[in-house]
Amino acid sequence: MKPKAFAALAAVTVLMFVIAVTTYITHNRVAEVRVSGAALFPGLAGTANGIAKITITQGAKTLALARDKDSWSLADRGGYPAKGEVVRALLLHLAGAELVEAKTRSKERYGVLELEDPQAADTKSRLVRLLDDRGQAIAEVVVGKKRSEAFGSGRGGTYVRKPGEAQSWLANAEITAPTEVRDWVQPGIIDIPAAKIASLTIAIPGEEPLKIVRDAADSSKHALAAMPDGKKLKDGYAIGAIVRAAGSIDLDDVRRAASASRQDDSVVELEADGGLKVTLRLRKEGDDYWLMAEARGADGDAKKSAEDIMRRAQGWEFKLPAGKATSLLKRRADLFEAS
Repeated sequence: MKPKAFAALAAVTVLMFVIAVTTYITHNRVAEVRVSGAALFPGLAGTANGIAKITITQGAKTLALARDKDSWSLADRGGYPAKGEVVRALLLHLAGAELVEAKTRSKERYGVLELEDPQAADTKSRLVRLLDDRGQAIAEVVVGKKRSEAFGSGRGGTYVRKPGEAQSWLANAEITAPTEVRDWVQPGIIDIPAAKIASLTIAIPGEEPLKIVRDAADSSKHALAAMPDGKKLKDGYAIGAIVRAAGSIDLDDVRRAASASRQDDSVVELEADGGLKVTLRLRKEGDDYWLMAEARGADGDAKKSAEDIMRRAQGWEFKLPAGKATSLLKRRADLFEAS
């Protein structure tokens, strides 16, 4: 290539690069987005040590967190331990939030931003209150919908308004304040891989117990200990699904255990490798199932696993997620095809 032609091509290449960069910046400009404003709660960071309780209200749902020195618990769930890092993240976002962009003052438009009355039925907004040890409010805010990438890539915001004030705002912080218990605690109660479960017995009042055992040749498979003559399973995978359901238990809610076992409890007994034994007692209340768990292990890993389970479960009852109990408590009529 001749020197003049090469120079011309190089000049065109540089020009095209400049145009491309300019176009990208024009369409992805974050410098023009105002990302600062007045503090949502001026001075909150300096008074954080005075926060003794946090309440979150969404319609009929409420959740209360209480602080004891450096730890947090669910005050309205008997003091079940909460994840401190999740609580601290909420407080940090509230303390650092700034009101960047004024939005609607019209009550009729609040629903678009999910900032309607947080105590109304079917509301999507949440009222967050930070209280001192006397129950006096340090800060209050109605938290609405998040707006992803409001201030550029990876920089989201949240719509907020203060109770009693008409003005709503877009704040430059992603404020997460759910009312679901599982978002504030370690939800896992039992976590045992199905391949490590040697046997499982399900006893439902009024029903003949079902016993499931692991396949001696293939640890990934389980079967009924005694298949009734002339019966055929409805679903070839049903047995494995029961085992997986028993080995993985998460909570939806929690409360102090009110009483010991009852005659109408369903009981699931699980034995895993190493001698770990777990007993699950389930009771039905309306449409909900509540579970108590007990674990035992003589020594080694089994003893450690049992202690870990009891550290989370002893003295507590756990509400199961919808569908978990029905996946676990199978009757013979659920498993076998009609004769």
